[in-house]
Amino acid sequence: MASHEVSIVIPVLNDTEPLRRLLATLPADPRVDIVVVNGGAADDRLTAICRRPDVKLRTSAAGRGRQMNAGASAAAGRWIVFVHADTHLPPKWLDEIRLASADPDAVGGSFRFRLDSGAWQARLIERAVEWRVRWLDLAYGDQALFVRRDVFDAMGGYREWLLMEDVDFVRRLRQAGKLYHSAQPVLTSARRWERGGWWRTSASNVMLQALFFAGVAPERLAGWYAHPSRRSTPEALVVLARVPSGGRGKSRLTRALGGDHLELRRALLLDTLDAARSVADADLFVACEPADSIGDMRALVGDGARLFPQQGDTLGDRMRNAFAHLFAAGYATVVMIGSDLPSLPSSHLAEAFRFLRERPDALVIGPASDGGYYLIGLRRVCPALFTSIPWSTPDVLTTTTSIAETCGLIVSLVSPWHDVDTVDDLRRVLRDAHGAARTRAWVTAHGDVTQLVSDC
Repeated sequence: MASHEVSIVIPVLNDTEPLRRLLATLPADPRVDIVVVNGGAADDRLTAICRRPDVKLRTSAAGRGRQMNAGASAAAGRWIVFVHADTHLPPKWLDEIRLASADPDAVGGSFRFRLDSGAWQARLIERAVEWRVRWLDLAYGDQALFVRRDVFDAMGGYREWLLMEDVDFVRRLRQAGKLYHSAQPVLTSARRWERGGWWRTSASNVMLQALFFAGVAPERLAGWYAHPSRRSTPEALVVLARVPSGGRGKSRLTRALGGDHLELRRALLLDTLDAARSVADADLFVACEPADSIGDMRALVGDGARLFPQQGDTLGDRMRNAFAHLFAAGYATVVMIGSDLPSLPSSHLAEAFRFLRERPDALVIGPASDGGYYLIGLRRVCPALFTSIPWSTPDVLTTTTSIAETCGLIVSLVSPWHDVDTVDDLRRVLRDAHGAARTRAWVTAHGDVTQLVSDC
């Protein structure tokens, strides 16, 4: 006997950060239970994210069909909604399920498709999906498919194919009864199209669907789809950070403000991590200093990032070793930023990853106003970039770009930004239109500092 009105099943595979954002949009509701099915390795962060009374965490072998069947077996709702981790339901999604439920002929349905991109190509793709649903009655898995539980059981659930399991499911679901297609939009990540190219990705999807409809086995399609030349490469974003502690860090700023201001340094770091979490495609890391401070850093930042210690005597050594650590872990693209960028726009980070995807020989740098850089990104280790650099001088950027040319790297500059080393830098942060919530709150709470940074 179903004990809930609706169950949400979310299959995940290395989707910890998108899942965190998705669950934040789904407040606890006594009518709804949520089942997360992990198809990857055990992950402490995933366990922490799912530590809610209304969320069940299950594991299964990888594969969306297999994972969604495993989630359905643990679901307690009369209706089941299957939601990808990078898709967000509309605010009134439950009302739409109830409208479908009120129609005795409706056995399932979908939501309208919308991409989280302002690109004009996204609007064309959305329109094409709308036409497909209207004329072919064919919705796909990124539209948050939903189904009556008894109908799902009678159908035998999803076929546990490597590809096209959603297309097959909807085709069989249509045979069971009427589909209700909601006008309310789900918001789906555009990262596949942005990474693979709008037209290339769309053409590939259409070709796969056409081959499937022509009778090509899903196993053959999956083998082509997963060919190394098409496989997504893992990306990492690492924040180089010292654990805020008494007397160390941000000496120029704290001397000017007077006092140690430990909480300000914590606010700068946490605001920077908030900015970094806006990058949906990349795994987030914090490289900690001192090396034995991982426990303190974990207590400060929580489970939203993976931690590893910095290694090396100089700043250049620590940066080079952090890149080497992540490349050795299997990441193909690594972007590094500092821990004092509380108002950094997410578009700057997205720009850096986009440049790196386009050129395997790229060095991406974000110029800072003091002659250094706030961001650096690579697809391979180049030790010379971190050797004999005049750190903390106005010559850091020019020296680094000159060395890059000798290494055969193509330098791409992303939009400039400012880190926080001085009172003037702090003033700039307060003038920025976004981010830095904790930093702003700290300044507001300290009247003497407010007066200082307000002085021109």
